[in-house]
Amino acid sequence: MSNPATVIAAGGVVWRDRRGARQVLLVHRPRYDDWSLPKGKLNPHEHVLLAARREIEEETGRRVILGPPLGVQRYQVRKNGGTVPKLVHYWAASPTGRDTGFEPNDEVDLLEWLDVEKARNRLSYPRDVDILDSLEGKVPVVSSLVLIRHAEAMKRKDWDGEDTARPLTAEGEATAQRLVGVLAALGVDRVLSSDAERCVATVAPYAAAIGKKVHLYPEISERGYEADPEALRGMAERAWKRGKVTAVCSHRPVLPALARELGLKVGRFAPGAFVVAHRLPNGRMVHERFNAP
Repeated sequence: MSNPATVIAAGGVVWRDRRGARQVLLVHRPRYDDWSLPKGKLNPHEHVLLAARREIEEETGRRVILGPPLGVQRYQVRKNGGTVPKLVHYWAASPTGRDTGFEPNDEVDLLEWLDVEKARNRLSYPRDVDILDSLEGKVPVVSSLVLIRHAEAMKRKDWDGEDTARPLTAEGEATAQRLVGVLAALGVDRVLSSDAERCVATVAPYAAAIGKKVHLYPEISERGYEADPEALRGMAERAWKRGKVTAVCSHRPVLPALARELGLKVGRFAPGAFVVAHRLPNGRMVHERFNAP
């Protein structure tokens, strides 16, 4: 994705519809005396989705949910007396209604909600205008889906019990815990899973964090799919719910067929990897893939 010297950052276009007009939130940075989109560098080992949400909240005081990707920026920045490449990822970001409070500081001293055209004229950099322009047609999202392969589980040869009871490894459990913040950044509010323990344990920490139950579907387990592959036919209707963000956890052998049923084209999944997909107002679908957090 980038060489080791690249500075990785993340941010978003915070948007709302107000009185029939779309508005976006810009930040003013006194150090540069510029108007830009909220963004910032990743902390060590921080997932890019977590970084985008954290940086937006830190710079604007607004808690957000991340939506479709809006593209990346690549440019050079000064560092240690020279220049290094910088890569910035952006997502559409909708406020959750929770305002954590903005106080002017050395990094950001002003915020302003502006209609899109005024924002285009206010932004200091053409590259930010390009990101803003990509918002058109991608919000509001009709529905969203996060398709996950269960985290690392104990190997079959090392497990004497029923395969459906095979547990996660310690690393798999750590991945499940790290998924909590990532799924929260995406605003997941429904959790579906195979009934196998390794799938349930992957998403149970997040479900507990938001006070929701994990809905179990044996037909997306390895055993259930082998017994009746046609049972997947109903999963698209169950998984895609208007106005909802649904997480679905399943198994490597099942995922290709399940993805096709859900309208996605995906390759092999490593343990804990996931795809985030959004159905857009114009009928298109956009999706992006991530490794395990």
